[in-house]
Amino acid sequence: MTAAKQVKTQLEEGQAASTRGKSAAARPARPRGRPTSEDVEAIEKALLDAALAEFIREGYGGASMRSIAKAAQVARTTLQARYATKDALFQAIMTGQITRMSAAASLDAEGTPDLAAGLKAYANRALSYSLEGDYLDINRLIYGAASQFPEVARAARESTRLGIDHITAFIARCAEADGIACRRPEVPAECFILLVRGWYGHAFLREEPVSAAERESWVDTMVDLLVAGRADW
Repeated sequence: MTAAKQVKTQLEEGQAASTRGKSAAARPARPRGRPTSEDVEAIEKALLDAALAEFIREGYGGASMRSIAKAAQVARTTLQARYATKDALFQAIMTGQITRMSAAASLDAEGTPDLAAGLKAYANRALSYSLEGDYLDINRLIYGAASQFPEVARAARESTRLGIDHITAFIARCAEADGIACRRPEVPAECFILLVRGWYGHAFLREEPVSAAERESWVDTMVDLLVAGRADW
């Protein structure tokens, strides 16, 4: 290559590089975007899954926020920004368990609500789920830790209150649909939920597993007896 051609080539390359530099400078720097809703949901799921595993493995007293954050692969500050205390985290797990169980969905059948059918569906779904998998594990944790840790007992009471609220609304809706007066729907609702909780405690303490047929038979009898006194509600 002659000296003149070499100089020309260098000039052309320099101009091209200059043009590329200007184009890059003209483009705005990519902003550091906020996490997407999918990212937030993934972080939340990872936190709650890690927390549930930690609580089941170590018990409420032995569970560590540091270990939970590490298992979820997030900074401890990220965990505490969402759940400032172990109490708040445990309550979130309890709420998540209720949501996953979706027993309340049994009350939302289309058409005219059926009081007995809705109550039976709710009780059977709640009991069947509560006697298996991590639902059973978390209830074992509650039974073991409630007397030592008031916050655990409080979380259990909150879940009971949520169930009573769902049933209260359902009973009131059925009364309106059936044209039957119901002065205090919260009273039969509380009776229903506490009966279900009581039977669960009985089943929980048994050595042999409870069959679906046994559970369904008890639910049918309990609901039929409760609804038989509907005129006094």
